[in-house]
Amino acid sequence: MQAVLQTDNVGLQSFSVQNIEPESFLPTSIEIHTVAVPILPFDIMKLEGTLPTKIPNVMGYGAVGEVTKVGVLRSNKLLNKRVLIFNPNGTFQDTITSNLPPLTIPIPDNVTYEEATTVVGGLDTALVIYKKIINSSVRNIIITGADSVIGLGVLQLLKDSKEKNILPVIRPISQDYFKHRQVKMMLPDYDVDQTVLKEDTLIIDIAGNFEFLQPYIKQNFTIMSVALPNINGIRFISEPIFPKNYAQLLQKISKKELFAPIDHTFQLSEINQAFKYQKNNPSRGRNILLFK
Repeated sequence: MQAVLQTDNVGLQSFSVQNIEPESFLPTSIEIHTVAVPILPFDIMKLEGTLPTKIPNVMGYGAVGEVTKVGVLRSNKLLNKRVLIFNPNGTFQDTITSNLPPLTIPIPDNVTYEEATTVVGGLDTALVIYKKIINSSVRNIIITGADSVIGLGVLQLLKDSKEKNILPVIRPISQDYFKHRQVKMMLPDYDVDQTVLKEDTLIIDIAGNFEFLQPYIKQNFTIMSVALPNINGIRFISEPIFPKNYAQLLQKISKKELFAPIDHTFQLSEINQAFKYQKNNPSRGRNILLFK
């Protein structure tokens, strides 16, 4: 079967598409025909060596597809079902064998495969951030990278919260894009030109913009980041969510309570262009690699 293997960590060409042997199929296994995988910023960081990873490895950890085979100890009801799947042995492959039942989540009928990919490394992280914000006692919430998939997810989850004063930080180049998404997602208007006190402010960093954060670090603001680990004055957020939370996010998409921003889709034959586009066009929605 075809798979995308990371073979080095020196740049966007540090991969190859190869035929590999499928994993052993066990009584607890299911087989998924991969339809699509999300291309994430972390994938580019691994290829370029800024995020450590083992080499060689099949890229990716989340995918969507159709169940084509079930083991004798798995439910036959899964057969031919559309699912969101997580696989610790990689997902950039045309067939995935999964041996972990909790890591397979059915996709609601009116949610597209493309929409479902946005919960991986996007809306799931947004949910983690949302919980941090809601559980915080402060009122003012500054969010960098608010135009990203994660940022737009956080803003949607927060839009009915009256207790928090949200101040999204958007780069000038992204203002028009953000306004477009703001209307489509029915987000409120934000008064970003406010002076805030550090005692009543939490900064959520999604963009990884250290230059922007530096003055706040010097003033001892509370800062949480999903993009900047190992920096004094910044608490790095890296937490998983439960399978039931993924099901809840998919239900929100199904009910039109949560809109999934999508940018480009690429065929496997276009993977070089896909990685280049992901690197050079940030914060425009999820980019997706199609296997079908």
